[in-house]
Amino acid sequence: MIERPERRSALVRPAGAVLAVMVGLGGVLLGVTVVLTPSSVPMGVTASAQGQPVAPPASFSIPALALTGKPLVDLAHTSEGRREQPGTAQGVGWFADGPAPGEPGVAVLAGHATYGYSGGAFARLGELNPGAEIVIRGVDGRETRFVVRKTARFAASTPDSALIAPEGTGAELRLITCAGPYDSADISGYRVAVYAAPAP
Repeated sequence: MIERPERRSALVRPAGAVLAVMVGLGGVLLGVTVVLTPSSVPMGVTASAQGQPVAPPASFSIPALALTGKPLVDLAHTSEGRREQPGTAQGVGWFADGPAPGEPGVAVLAGHATYGYSGGAFARLGELNPGAEIVIRGVDGRETRFVVRKTARFAASTPDSALIAPEGTGAELRLITCAGPYDSADISGYRVAVYAAPAP
C-alpha cells in the first residue's frame, strides 16, 4: 500500500466571529477546526478489496439530492483530538485518516445539515432511501458507485465512533451529519447516518 503524502488542505481555526455564526448550527462546530479548501494535490493510491488501485476522493454526486460534482476537503483531527468539520454550509469532507471510498473499511463523508442561518449540503440527507446512488470521483478521475442500504437516526450526543462502526469486512461508505438547532445548553436535534455499499 502506498502511503498518502501529508494532507495539504488549508485550515481555519474558529474565531469569535465564526462562533457567533454557529448558533443554530446542526453540525456543532464550536471549538472544532474547520476546513475551507479542497485538496488540489493528487495523493498516493491504495488497493481496493479487488486489488484495483483506489485514489483518494476529489468530489461526489448524489442525484437523488440534486448534489452534483461537489468537491471534498480532507478532514483529520486537531492537536486536541477533535474532529475537523467543513468550514462552509455547502462544504463536505472526507475523513482522510480512514479508508478512501472503495477500500476495505468504512469511508466517511461528513457535512452540515444547517450552518448558521443557512441550509447545509446535507440538509436532506435523511431523505435518502435504499437504492439511491452515490458516485465518488477520485483524484485520478475514476468513479466509484455506491448504493444506499439504509438511513438511520441517532441521538445528538452519539459519537462519530458509533455512527461509523463497520458492519462487515468489505468496503463501506458512510455519510453523517447533525440536524436540529444548537443553543448554549444543548443540541436539540439528532444525528443522521447513511449506510451505503459498492454498487454490484
